[in-house]
Amino acid sequence: MIGMIVGLTIAPGSGDAFERAFAVQAAAVRANEPGNRLYELFRSQTVPDSYTLVEIYEDEAVLAAHRASPHMAKSRPLTAPFLVGPPIMHAFDVVSHLG
Repeated sequence: MIGMIVGLTIAPGSGDAFERAFAVQAAAVRANEPGNRLYELFRSQTVPDSYTLVEIYEDEAVLAAHRASPHMAKSRPLTAPFLVGPPIMHAFDVVSHLG
């Protein structure tokens, strides 16, 4: 499995609107991507206007399909106006601890 951790910084005062726009995106991912295992947004308690998106995909093909999907093409313009800089993306191999 592949994990993605994406750091997002938004314009001050736009948190509620950003979270509503992101909710549309997250619902589309959950409804259309059976190979997505986790797609959750976290709001920082310590850094204002800072969010972290945590994603887990079954494999590289599922991640590539996510990136190229029509629902992501449709929802990116809804969230992008809130960002004050490019997302900071980190990719990981998920290490299983289940034996």
